[in-house]
Amino acid sequence: MAFMTRQLRIEPDGVAIDAADHDSILQAARRGGVSLAYECGWGSCGACKLTLVDGEVELMFPGAPAVNPRDARRNRILACQSRAISDIIVARGPGDWSAPAPRCIEQQAILLAVEDLAPEIRQFSFETTEPIAFRPGQYAILHLGVGLRRCYSMSNLPGSRLLQFIAKRYDGGRGSNALAALAPGARLTIEAPFGACTLRREPGRKVFVAGGTGVAPILAMLREAAAARLDFEAPVDVLYGARTPADLAAGDMLAAAVARLPQARYLPVAEIAPESWPHASGFVTAAITSTIAEPAAAEFYVAGPPVMVNAVKALLRSADVPITQVHYDSFG
Repeated sequence: MAFMTRQLRIEPDGVAIDAADHDSILQAARRGGVSLAYECGWGSCGACKLTLVDGEVELMFPGAPAVNPRDARRNRILACQSRAISDIIVARGPGDWSAPAPRCIEQQAILLAVEDLAPEIRQFSFETTEPIAFRPGQYAILHLGVGLRRCYSMSNLPGSRLLQFIAKRYDGGRGSNALAALAPGARLTIEAPFGACTLRREPGRKVFVAGGTGVAPILAMLREAAAARLDFEAPVDVLYGARTPADLAAGDMLAAAVARLPQARYLPVAEIAPESWPHASGFVTAAITSTIAEPAAAEFYVAGPPVMVNAVKALLRSADVPITQVHYDSFG
């Protein structure tokens, strides 16, 4: 299929690249070897906002959380959710950076297997044409239909053509339902890698906090630490929270990774649990408060739904944990 291309010019650098009409600005820039500031890649954080100087764009995800009327009045656009419908000129802010970067990897993948992990939560195993280099903790964008792209974190380690994702089907969720409807043998396009919530290997106290399917990037980072036989020379706490014990979809896999790390312990947390539940109950924030005596002395890795991530960030802020010690991935 032939695609029309538009010229994308980035100021003040003066860099000009071609953008296919189905590409987001961020996608086109990465494909052209130009690095633009971004974090989430799906329109939640707003880190990729640019100023549209000339030309026209179309918003691919009108419901993106970071879209607001004030930005529209100032010609501010989301690079990750805007595509050019004419030749365009955009300007990055003074704090952004544009320079050669690893090119975007976009490959066809085949669905090998689907495994039920918990009610409406499944593990999807895909095989790509060639291995995609990524760091544990990063995520991919899955193309699930025309104009339908969703982000999912890899739960496995890099080094092969296998990519595994843990995802939940939500009633009314177009993306999650499209993914849940796939059967082994289905083919789709996968774009990767994205994300900066990756493991820092320096020694020191580590606390990993996963909520729901946010267990995927946490599991990948712990698998990395176990495979590399890392000894952080300090306690490692891994908290995994979900609504009920049955919703702790990857608890066994997480516990197995934790068991391979020195001074590490696994702490499952269920918001609603029977009296016989032997672990913590309630919100994961309460579990952090009761188990982490000196949070400011630890480095935190947090992944899960925005409500949970924001609550954990607020808790850590109130405990005077430096922002440089908090790495997070918010989605859902």
